Amino acid sequence: MTDVIHATDDAITTLANPGDFYLLKANAAFKLHKLADVASALRAVPSVYHSDEGRLTAKEMRAYAWLEVQRGFLDFARGRSVEARLHYRRADTAYPGYWLVDEHIAEVLGSEGNYEEAAEILERVVSTIDRPDLDQAIGELYELAGHSGPALFWNERALTAYLQSAERGEVHYYHHLVDYYTDVTEDGAEAVKWASQDLKLRKNFATQAALAWSLYRAGRFSDAVGWIDRALASGVADALLDFRAGEIYSAAGNEVKARNLRQRALQRNPAVAGFHLHH
Repeated sequence: MTDVIHATDDAITTLANPGDFYLLKANAAFKLHKLADVASALRAVPSVYHSDEGRLTAKEMRAYAWLEVQRGFLDFARGRSVEARLHYRRADTAYPGYWLVDEHIAEVLGSEGNYEEAAEILERVVSTIDRPDLDQAIGELYELAGHSGPALFWNERALTAYLQSAERGEVHYYHHLVDYYTDVTEDGAEAVKWASQDLKLRKNFATQAALAWSLYRAGRFSDAVGWIDRALASGVADALLDFRAGEIYSAAGNEVKARNLRQRALQRNPAVAGFHLHH
């Protein structure tokens, strides 16, 4: 494959219209994961994006970028932010300007305490796509940065979008409403209301844990223990689940189990208590 790239380079220098050869070079470089070479080859002939082959290559690059983001997120969820950044950088090289990459880079920055920089990145993202969950993330970042005015603006914007969606009969923001009322306003009663509705639609460890956390915010610690036990019984290895379970058990008076759960959470992700997006 490397020989193909060298031969293509030689051919390009001898042709007046080497567009197809640039495309061939891009494809060959992609197979070798030489993403910078792919990008430079495609930039050399902008019209290539309008060809069937060019569109296929672009789809491949986007798919590759998506996969790298998922790999990065797995590292991030284990507290390996350096490794996560490497995957996100590869994704950005493969498919520059992809909002999903920017979103996850902002999450890493926020977890490291770079709240304003992370918020600015997410503001650029939401200027091009409608994502009220990212509006909420921006609000939380500004709150952490000590900017209560912007925090209020972005959080209220997120809540308005969530509620308008629910009023239209849509259900895809139910879990975000739970996150909002548990983590932004700490309104346990409202959180329990939305968590209960979400649980009726999707019975899994995530909705069980969300209801448990909502009950915890509502001061109903015994009920919270019952639901968090159901979530833990799924066997899912999730640092945030363990960490919140520890908080719930602590509130219920079982400090031994609370300590064990917190320790397990920190082993899985030392940064579990830091900023994270509500995926």
